[in-house]
Amino acid sequence: MKKTILAVIAALLMQTGLVAGEDFSLGLIHGLKTGKAQGLAVSAPMPVGPAGPEKSPDMAPALDMTLKLTFASLNKRLSEMFAKQFTGPAATAQLQVIDASSPVISRRGDQVVLTNLTVDYKGIKIEPTVLLKPFFEGNNRLALKFGKIELDVVFGPKGLEMPKLDKNEIMALVADKLTTAMLASMDKAFAGNKVQLKAADVMAFSYDKLSWTLHAVISPDFVAPLLPGLIENINFTSFSFDDSGFALGVQTGVGIAQLKGYNLALSDGLITSFVRKYTDGTDFNLASEKKFAGGIKFKADGRMELAGKVYARDVFLKPNVYFIATMQPKLTAANIITLKIERIEVDKAYGIGVPGFLNDWLQNAIISRVVAAVATNPNLVQAVKARKLDNRTVEFSLDKAAFLPSFAEGAAINKLFINKGLMYLSFDL
Repeated sequence: MKKTILAVIAALLMQTGLVAGEDFSLGLIHGLKTGKAQGLAVSAPMPVGPAGPEKSPDMAPALDMTLKLTFASLNKRLSEMFAKQFTGPAATAQLQVIDASSPVISRRGDQVVLTNLTVDYKGIKIEPTVLLKPFFEGNNRLALKFGKIELDVVFGPKGLEMPKLDKNEIMALVADKLTTAMLASMDKAFAGNKVQLKAADVMAFSYDKLSWTLHAVISPDFVAPLLPGLIENINFTSFSFDDSGFALGVQTGVGIAQLKGYNLALSDGLITSFVRKYTDGTDFNLASEKKFAGGIKFKADGRMELAGKVYARDVFLKPNVYFIATMQPKLTAANIITLKIERIEVDKAYGIGVPGFLNDWLQNAIISRVVAAVATNPNLVQAVKARKLDNRTVEFSLDKAAFLPSFAEGAAINKLFINKGLMYLSFDL
């Protein structure tokens, strides 16, 4: 009897055009059933069935990322840093790149060589060649051990006695100028990406003059401005280098299986936490109530399932509509992801099951609520923008600092793959 009453109410609402403000009619209902409606291009109705098994995420919030910093990009940045920062009147001590077309840093066996620089030391122009041994000291801690140093004197002070060269002082000078330039470059990148961070907030250096070792303590907060608070145990956990450059590993306490060709993996539990944080209390959220477990699941067939709740404030009696949507994500361009709804399973509304002809309204309402939630939330708009493409499809444009390093200029996601519980992304810095 309740279902019959609901069906009558819903039909009357559609007939009088009260559902979601759209001009529904019984003729349109018939059109949705047959896949034809006058003046509208509609496909066959989306199938409706009973709610599936519990739709909680497959995995706890987890992230695994490899940051590859190539020697080519590092040399480009080093040349820019020293060319721009240390021009003007000569300082007591400064570094400058000799030839911008030649490398400053490169691999030599199990070490890294620093060359193609001049150091102004007490009026003496010196070209040092320094062998460095980078190594991982522990979570969030890196070190550079300065090894052999060769000094070529370009010229000394005219008319003055050549001062004694103190290698300890020169090494401390090189370390100081390298770190100063690095922090300045990061501050510039943060400002360019509109990230409210300073380099000093996420990186601290200390130099041991006796052992010629530069120590760095790195906070992983700069991985992405919106991730801290969602994952508390994110850390830099590994470091290595090869002929192409350096590789830094960023992980959480939950292990993730890596996939060749992809350098970022996100669990469905992380995405669920992300969405919940910024949509709870809105008309659309991933509710978990009693027997209904809301959340996002990444499926083994490459699809996503979203179980949530829409508060239909513009429908008679303002029901909460619980649904499960099956969606197909696709990367259509760099940092552009579309989600196409393939199926909606209505769990209940008004506390009971709903008839199939509400499905088209629900489909439109879900997309509209998702777009509205993203477009109006001040925190979300920093990372992602959404727009409705049609009644089944919403497009998300990820900011380059959304889930990527916030210091990265021009970071772009270029591949996407979904497996059970995990989304894999490939990006270039």
